[in-house]
Amino acid sequence: MLELSRTEPLAVGHLRYVFQHPENPTYLIKVMRADAVSARIEKGRWYKRLPRTREYIVYVRELKEYIASQARPESRNAPIARMIGLVDTDLGLGLVAEKVCGPDGHLARTLAALYAEHRGFSETLERELDTFYRGLLDANIIVGDMHAWNIVYGSDSRGGPRLTLVDGFGEKNVVPLTSMSRRFNARNTSRLYRRMRAQAIALIPLDEAPH
Repeated sequence: MLELSRTEPLAVGHLRYVFQHPENPTYLIKVMRADAVSARIEKGRWYKRLPRTREYIVYVRELKEYIASQARPESRNAPIARMIGLVDTDLGLGLVAEKVCGPDGHLARTLAALYAEHRGFSETLERELDTFYRGLLDANIIVGDMHAWNIVYGSDSRGGPRLTLVDGFGEKNVVPLTSMSRRFNARNTSRLYRRMRAQAIALIPLDEAPH
């Protein structure tokens, strides 16, 4: 069992902590936040407690979608984080993923940070976003959630730099329409992509961005 409880996380998301893997510098470990599990599952709506995997349903979605991408030659380099597997930690079950790094070797910067730095979607960001978006469509990746904080710009073992979706992929619908229809999935990805851009514009105050 890996000990993480005495380690400071590299990042904190809505549902998970992100830690550096203590035994491999190129890997990250994501673990569920106890407070988020309590709020969203134990005290949340009843249907959140239905899956047998409980809060780890998010791991199942992401692992399944990554496996699906590797099952098709045309989608093996899809712009989603590379999943490694699962590990036991003193904070619960952890999901291991490859780290996407910036040029300094640290965690890659988020699209939100780049948007603020460039004071909007610059020509460079627009080109990278178009490549990212087309990569999702071409690989028929199922996206459950997309926002400017779960897209990062950096490199991993597959190359780069490029924009990569580091979480939020996989089928979320009870009726798996995005799995059954490529056309429906493309429309869903397009909707989430447009929403992501609108959220970035609405939520990131450019007047506070560095000049």
